[in-house]
Amino acid sequence: MASTSRTIVLIHGYGFVSRIWNPVEEAFIGYNVVRLSLPGFGDDPFSGAYSIESLAMHFWEELESQGESTVHLVGHSMGGYVCMEMLAQQPDRVASLCLLHSHVFADSEEKKKARTAILEEIQTTGREAFVRRMIGSMVFDKTLHATLIENLITRGLLYGDDAWYNGTLAIRDRKDHADTLKNFPGPCLMIMGESDTAVPVSLAFKQAALVVHGKLIVYPNVGHLAMYENTAQHIDDLINFYRGQ
Repeated sequence: MASTSRTIVLIHGYGFVSRIWNPVEEAFIGYNVVRLSLPGFGDDPFSGAYSIESLAMHFWEELESQGESTVHLVGHSMGGYVCMEMLAQQPDRVASLCLLHSHVFADSEEKKKARTAILEEIQTTGREAFVRRMIGSMVFDKTLHATLIENLITRGLLYGDDAWYNGTLAIRDRKDHADTLKNFPGPCLMIMGESDTAVPVSLAFKQAALVVHGKLIVYPNVGHLAMYENTAQHIDDLINFYRGQ
């Protein structure tokens, strides 16, 4: 049964801002689109507690202040982690779910150690080397998207060490939401990049097995930024998904 909700909530990923949705915004024509921003990145300053749980609570409060009840959640990367926590907190308010280059599993101990090393690097030497390294690895074809990478690095360096530090800490300490996804009865779209080094495609297949009413799409020769790397197909896939909502 199609949902009566006409509000799509877009939550960008770690190190980015809401403009990351601009290339695919035509996919959401006809909907009321709400773009939520992770504090510290872009215009929203960081203040108070910074965890996936607190961000989810804050976003629900923001949606309530705008009079939004049931919504379609779309999250890229860290934004997907926040979407899953929002789903766990208020499952009756989520009409559908779209996870873009994101997954529902907690970090392994090895991954947590790697994130702890990043935290220590930011504290010791600042964000610059990490930001250049991380964003430089985001796309599959680095030659084709060289200008995009440089632009994203330039933007990323505008955000303070606190944003990068607190974002990393929140990601490292997030909950596992495999059961949350497994218990979600609504439609779920998962879009992944076959060459994504941040979210290995193996995790995509693992979480797809949990979904009751879901679809997994894996783009070949795409890294972590499908909205830039595979724009036209990404738009089509989003339109086809929301056509039935």
